[in-house]
Amino acid sequence: NETTTNKGTSSSCYVIKTDGSTQQYSNLKLVTGVFVTPHLLADGKTVIEAKEVLAYQDGKHYAVSQKLLTTKKTSYVASETLPGFAVRIAKGKLNIYSRRYYNGNKAVTEYFVQSGDEGEIVAYSPELMKELIKDNTAASDYYNSKTKVSPRSKKMLVTADMYNNPGQYISKN
Repeated sequence: NETTTNKGTSSSCYVIKTDGSTQQYSNLKLVTGVFVTPHLLADGKTVIEAKEVLAYQDGKHYAVSQKLLTTKKTSYVASETLPGFAVRIAKGKLNIYSRRYYNGNKAVTEYFVQSGDEGEIVAYSPELMKELIKDNTAASDYYNSKTKVSPRSKKMLVTADMYNNPGQYISKN
């Protein structure tokens, strides 16, 4: 598997347990299957159950437990993460997480935003996003523009990138 060898540093995989401790591993793999409760397999031998984990980095994703998300919806979907976990898709002063869940008919993606690494991870809303980025004119102007971007999440991610890397974007004033 190329992803684990490319990131071959021992610190690239870790689990933050519910007791607050952090455990480093050389590799972490999400294990799912028809008759298998989804879990992480560390270093090919250590089984780590979802209930023991607050967050983890498996070399590809940084994911957080739904215990850290401000949402009433619980998710049992395990596609790229442990069930109910959200993947960080943008990192910096503004973090964005995505999580898949079933709404009864189909799988839906839900987004969460976080101000810095210490802020609460809260359900995304356009109003909240505007509030979080109001101190960055370029990001704010782009996000509030009438430009239609597909999928809608792309506008959110570009805005986060502009906000997290202000020197790379020059406003057109």
